[in-house]
Amino acid sequence: MMRSPTFRTLTIPVLALALLAGGAGVALAGYEEGVAAFKAGRYDQAAREFQAFVDQRPGIFEGYYMLGQSLTRLNRSREALSHLQEALKLKPDHVGVQLILGKTYLDVGRYSDAAGLLGKINAGSLPKAQQGALYQMLAMALEKGGDEEGAAAQLGQAARVNPEDAEIQFQYGILALKIGDTDRAIAALAKATQLDSKDAAKQRAYAQALVRKGRTTTGTAKIATYEKAVVAGKVVAAGNPSYDDLMLLAGAQLGAKQYDGALSTLQRAASKNAGDWLPQFYLGQAYTQKGQFASAESSLRQALDKASSSSDKMKIWQNLGLVYEKQKKYDDSIAAYRQANDSASVQRVQENKDTAEYNKAVEAEAAEIKRLQEEQERIKEELQALPGGPPPGF
Repeated sequence: MMRSPTFRTLTIPVLALALLAGGAGVALAGYEEGVAAFKAGRYDQAAREFQAFVDQRPGIFEGYYMLGQSLTRLNRSREALSHLQEALKLKPDHVGVQLILGKTYLDVGRYSDAAGLLGKINAGSLPKAQQGALYQMLAMALEKGGDEEGAAAQLGQAARVNPEDAEIQFQYGILALKIGDTDRAIAALAKATQLDSKDAAKQRAYAQALVRKGRTTTGTAKIATYEKAVVAGKVVAAGNPSYDDLMLLAGAQLGAKQYDGALSTLQRAASKNAGDWLPQFYLGQAYTQKGQFASAESSLRQALDKASSSSDKMKIWQNLGLVYEKQKKYDDSIAAYRQANDSASVQRVQENKDTAEYNKAVEAEAAEIKRLQEEQERIKEELQALPGGPPPGF
């Protein structure tokens, strides 16, 4: 199952503090000290200085703005909210406070408020670094609020303005795949793996997207898609892979018709999780494709012993029915298809059995006729060889 995007921690660049330090009424006791402490990373001191400032001068935007920022840096987001909201009241169009308040809404789980505020910002008015941050925050707010398609659109914008950011491409690919936009997901994840080829998580997501695409593709494109998934899957399965990583690679290999590789990978997977039926099930499929029906039957029987749910067992019986059918073991095939509740296959195999038995009877009758004819010819030849020739009328 694909996981939801893990949005990285977003840091909003602090807008030029020099601008905040200037202006009438700002150069008061506490404010400049607060700015200096903030710049030096002493956020506790900065918060105290700005708190004293707003207590003395409650109507000044810069005091609330910097107090809110200081508190967010101290992870005191709920305390910061009221101060940032007050700053927004004083300057409703100030992009800096809109960005920081929007992020603070995200931090405290007020996703609808975050989306509403951040959605009003004109992204084109921001530097590219802040454009990407805005789109990411909007994506997070929308995704957490249940609008995954809207979130994907915002992440797509973030990916567009940050084409060399592997993490943003990865986040976009994951969410695009989650909403079923497989083509866009593959494109974004391919870009992410190009930018960060050693990250197993990115390669894993890329392989998963390709496998999903392969299931809905036909012809040569299907094989090509699975072959790309094999390449990514091998990166994931290098070193000491997990059971899931091996199963992902095996699925890609099966789709690419690389059956020998799939057999090897599935055997490794089975050794890591001996109790699971899936490796044996897929081993059965790989052996079937190679025409090794005895091995296929053995693997599927093992899968049947390990499976617990009735639906899983029915899948295995279905494949066993096919293995028996290919070997013309009609009675075994019919029994297996009945276990799978596949009446259509039961009927088909029964018809094939009847046809085979009819053909066998016809062949036997033809063979008997031929035998009688040969016997008659033999007797005729023997009679002709007798002195005086064959009897009259023979």
